[in-house]
Amino acid sequence: MISIIGCGLKSNPVALSASPDYQQIVKNLVAVSADDGIALKWDFYDKSGLINSINIEKSEVGSAGNECKDCPRTFERIGQIPVKEPVPEDKKIKTFNFTDKKVERGKTYNYRLMLCDDGGLCREASGAEVNFNGKKI
Repeated sequence: MISIIGCGLKSNPVALSASPDYQQIVKNLVAVSADDGIALKWDFYDKSGLINSINIEKSEVGSAGNECKDCPRTFERIGQIPVKEPVPEDKKIKTFNFTDKKVERGKTYNYRLMLCDDGGLCREASGAEVNFNGKKI
């Protein structure tokens, strides 16, 4: 009979790295009503290159599941932007635009940006609300 004995120590403990602050990766999200829809614009800063894509999601205030203004919302994905390459040091911020043309005059919409990593884990980064009036701003 052979017996192997050890203390179980495989290596020195290593501190876990902090997860990125998704609120700091997306800044200045703006949603405005334009002639042909609702235009979204935001600044994106992912120096580490952890984000694989940005999902754009929409919720209509007053629709099924979204009856009251302060109730939790149900969102549907309306777009996705791939952003895998890291932002070069000389260009710290990228600006992205997206236009939602599936809107109706007089309705209020909520939008949110979901940042997704390589593993498919998505977290909310930013949100905005806008009333579509169909007028150019």
